[in-house]
Amino acid sequence: MEIRHLRTIVAVARHGSLTKAGDELFLTQSAISQQIRRLEEELGVEVFHRTSRRVQLTPEGHVIHGHAQRVLAAVDALHGDVEELTGLLSGQVRIGGMYPTGPYDLFAMLAGFRAAHPGVAIHMVEGTQDDILAALRADELDCAFTALDPDTLGAEYEVALLGTDELVVALPVGHPLAREARITFDQLAGEDLIAYRENSALRRRLERKMADHGVEPRNAFICTEMGAVRALASKGLGVAVIPRSVAAEPGPPIELRPIAPEPLTWPVALVWRADRRQTVAGKAFLAVALEFAQRPGRRGLRAA
Repeated sequence: MEIRHLRTIVAVARHGSLTKAGDELFLTQSAISQQIRRLEEELGVEVFHRTSRRVQLTPEGHVIHGHAQRVLAAVDALHGDVEELTGLLSGQVRIGGMYPTGPYDLFAMLAGFRAAHPGVAIHMVEGTQDDILAALRADELDCAFTALDPDTLGAEYEVALLGTDELVVALPVGHPLAREARITFDQLAGEDLIAYRENSALRRRLERKMADHGVEPRNAFICTEMGAVRALASKGLGVAVIPRSVAAEPGPPIELRPIAPEPLTWPVALVWRADRRQTVAGKAFLAVALEFAQRPGRRGLRAA
């Protein structure tokens, strides 16, 4: 049994696919199958149950997978300690990302980190808020950029609020509501809404706030990409609630109005597991990401 075999088990378990695991590890599907078969022969148990659609851990496989994760964490920690002693910085940082990040220029920060630490590979995974948190719990990510209020997470996580983005109503040019200085939730409930998918954090945030005011949205069009939502609103297929940072990007003409009676905001937070032993690369990334939020001209950082 070798370390590479353990990495293969963890990758296959994460993806539920030999092909996707091979893509991550730069191995062919046959090489992945061969490693698993040799390990199963050595251990005398079946690690994965294979179907035509998915590869899943067997009960014995779950036990082996847990040990593999702990061994790999110890190996990564060993490499990290050696790097700290030698002053070298390499390895990989796995980041969860959820767009948009409002006033926090995520891409500029990533460019700065890359320039400072060219030996570190950055693997960024996009997904829903639920998917990202699940990956953090499973130690598949070092940290994540999310739209979570710091107070909503328990002691399991460390959270830093990097900034907030205002959610505004996007209207086609000439829409009757454009005559209003602000748009109420009652007025919003009376319009066809271009909404996001059901597990969208933005959609849930809007629906909770509207429920607090005793109304609910009339979702007439479902879309998964914010740029497309903006374009659909411009063409008159409905009104949309989008972050102001997205509305400010170049695109088809729209009119924007704030929400009344109080602003609706979108938090931008950096989250990581409180008890996770970060690699040297992970520590360096968190330091750069947090320092970037505190630079002059940026909104103050609030840690939770």
